[in-house]
Amino acid sequence: MTPFISPDLHRLFHPQSVAVVGASTKQGYTWDSGNAYINGCIRQSFAGRLYPVHPKAESILGYKCYGSILDIPEPVDLAIICIRVSAAKQAIEECAQKGVRFVHMLTAGFGETGAASASDIEAEIMAIARQAGMRIVGPNCMGLYSPEGGLAWNGELPAQPGSIGLFSQSGQLANMVVRTSAQEGIHFSKVASFGNASDLQAHEFLEYLADDPQTDVIAGYIEGLKQGRAFFEAAKKVTRTKPLVVWKGGQTEGGARATRSHTAALAGSFQTWQGMCRQAGIITVDSLTEMVHTLSALQQLPLPKGSNAAILGGAGGGSVTMTDMAEKHGIGVPQLSDDTIERLSAVVPVQGSSVKNPLDILPFITSGESFKFVMELLKQDPQVDCLFFSFPFAFIYYEAGRPGVNAYLKMITKAREWLEKPMFVVIESFSALELMVVGREVTEELMARQITVFPDFEVAARVMMNLKGYNDYLSRS
Repeated sequence: MTPFISPDLHRLFHPQSVAVVGASTKQGYTWDSGNAYINGCIRQSFAGRLYPVHPKAESILGYKCYGSILDIPEPVDLAIICIRVSAAKQAIEECAQKGVRFVHMLTAGFGETGAASASDIEAEIMAIARQAGMRIVGPNCMGLYSPEGGLAWNGELPAQPGSIGLFSQSGQLANMVVRTSAQEGIHFSKVASFGNASDLQAHEFLEYLADDPQTDVIAGYIEGLKQGRAFFEAAKKVTRTKPLVVWKGGQTEGGARATRSHTAALAGSFQTWQGMCRQAGIITVDSLTEMVHTLSALQQLPLPKGSNAAILGGAGGGSVTMTDMAEKHGIGVPQLSDDTIERLSAVVPVQGSSVKNPLDILPFITSGESFKFVMELLKQDPQVDCLFFSFPFAFIYYEAGRPGVNAYLKMITKAREWLEKPMFVVIESFSALELMVVGREVTEELMARQITVFPDFEVAARVMMNLKGYNDYLSRS
């Protein structure tokens, strides 16, 4: 057998030619058709050569069709296989004969079914690929999204590239992470949905993204690892220079059982997983919202040096509940230093206010001058490692209108320079239509100014501790 040599994955994400085996003459771009990938390439302005493969059609979506990948007159870097499982083996044989470098197999119905015959076909396909020195993404996966490389699994993904790399065993969750992140102003350099991982593994994508100059932060969704030691060895190397955020599926007995029918992954002990992540410096998250906002914060906030926070923006019971929530997540809410309290007490009216922590002083900070005064006090206070600011835009909107809200936006933007510590801005949603609209406008304006906005205090608290844990890891490394 010819020895297997792993080619550089750069060409996988930047192919010069793509063949879509399973392009359809039917109208529409359903997720399981080759046409979705052709449309995705069009949307991403793919600059290479695109070859639809169909046994009878002359053209699809304006591109000349070929009856077989063997009929294509030029070399093929990437073949996307979108045909039924019974025809997949022949397609792989033809790819091997053609000398294709990479294959992405959307086709499902292999080892994840649990059927011995399906697993045997998957093993035969992998043997053909290995013999040919051809790498396979999948099977049973959405494949690749690379804005700079001109690839996407549909025409709905953003064409704007970013600096986050993502590898995911779930195509659905990869799609959700990309699209939800885009709503928060966060974009991706490269994404790989790799399904059953019968060939290319999580650690190989991780190693590639670790060296990728277009990627500053790495994210992953994993259900199970076939080569766990290789993954954690790679993680220990990358986390010293790039943050790695991972969402683990299959944390419970039921979830672990579901992973086996989804991607044929063995989930393993969640306790063991958590311990390994701590050792490797991996930031772990448990939801889509936590994932997206952790990625945003890593790009836009400095890492907190400690776990003590000042809380600003609440009043009365709101201050109490935010303090409870913070301390439940391991965040301290200490009384501010004597000097800070003394200087605030000298200018903040006593009635209806509190200058100790949490800070109930909103009526005082109505100008840039007063806001700067408070931020500089918190910057100098050794008791404060970060600030949680619950932005009361609804109160300000009703009291001072949109001009008042705009003035506050300018103060929040300047606060980053004044504070020089992580500031977690929380803007909670309202059911009233008018406030929903204003809240979304305010959030988008802050995001446009590279300020991370959190939908509620609990998400902000979890993200703060994620960043604090990563800073602790870097300090120990």
